[in-house]
Amino acid sequence: MDHFSNRQSYLHREEQAGNAFQISPESAEKNVFKKILLGMSFVIIFGASISFLWSPPSEFPENKIFEIKHGMTLGEISAFLKEEHVIRSRFAFEFCVISFRGDRGALSGNYLFKEPLGACMVAQRIVKGISGIPAVRITIPEGSSVKEIAQILAKNMPEFDTAHFLTLAEKKEGYLFPDTYFFKGDTSPEKVLETFLENFEKKFNTLTKMIERSGNRNDLVIMASIIEKEARTPKDQEIVSGILWKRIDIKMPLQVDAPFYYLLGKESSEITQKDLYMKSPYNTYRNLGLPIAPISNPGYTALLAAAVPQESPYLFYLSDKEGIIHYAKNFEEHKKNKAKYLK
Repeated sequence: MDHFSNRQSYLHREEQAGNAFQISPESAEKNVFKKILLGMSFVIIFGASISFLWSPPSEFPENKIFEIKHGMTLGEISAFLKEEHVIRSRFAFEFCVISFRGDRGALSGNYLFKEPLGACMVAQRIVKGISGIPAVRITIPEGSSVKEIAQILAKNMPEFDTAHFLTLAEKKEGYLFPDTYFFKGDTSPEKVLETFLENFEKKFNTLTKMIERSGNRNDLVIMASIIEKEARTPKDQEIVSGILWKRIDIKMPLQVDAPFYYLLGKESSEITQKDLYMKSPYNTYRNLGLPIAPISNPGYTALLAAAVPQESPYLFYLSDKEGIIHYAKNFEEHKKNKAKYLK
């Protein structure tokens, strides 16, 4: 009896203990809810932290140009941008660069950020070479010299290194094709010169099938540079070209005034007898043939006129005060034109 009573007492105590450890459905739901809230809080905090790292710094420098130098490593670029307050996190920036461009890195150059951008937007701009610097429309008139072109560039691009450009372009007179160009304000003198020369090659190559006169290309460019200064209209340029080539063929001095403007800055009316006898490889009164080098950068019509001259009975010409050209077959007619039109 005692044994049975003891067993019942034991089972009763075990049941009570089991009941003590049982969790009600309501308590289980509360625990799950707490876990979800904890997880969500972690996600929100983590997301906010990541978003913060990817967002632009409060000190983001708007409208400032930054130079990513050639040869800089990704680490050097990210350190530079963080120091300049362009990015918050080097890790975020480098992660975005690698995601966009793999192991090819960022492109060197100057970059302008007009408004605050996140790390990935900055990275995207740099890996794609989108500088954000607006292009400037620059027109180079036909017949401009290298010095005149440098002045035009300096006027339109205040930061342009004019002295360096002149050093590079000094021996390229005649080959800087006059045209309308779009250059960014930070374009280097090397790139500007390269653009001019490439355009010249493109335009000159269209003339190769029309070239009638034998001789090298440099002779045509020199002749075109003179024609550009001597005649205004395409028709006059063709006739003047024919006259000047004819003078070369018959061993007559070209006797053109345009080189004196190039050398001395003098117009025809300002040239003196002393100037006509000056020793210079550009003096076409004293020397036979073409000057030693071009005296301007000719446009397409002048190049075409030099390549395809028009034959005529004329050997002389002069321009009046209005720029109208009057032709003569011989020196006597030329003297009459001078008396009539250059009073």
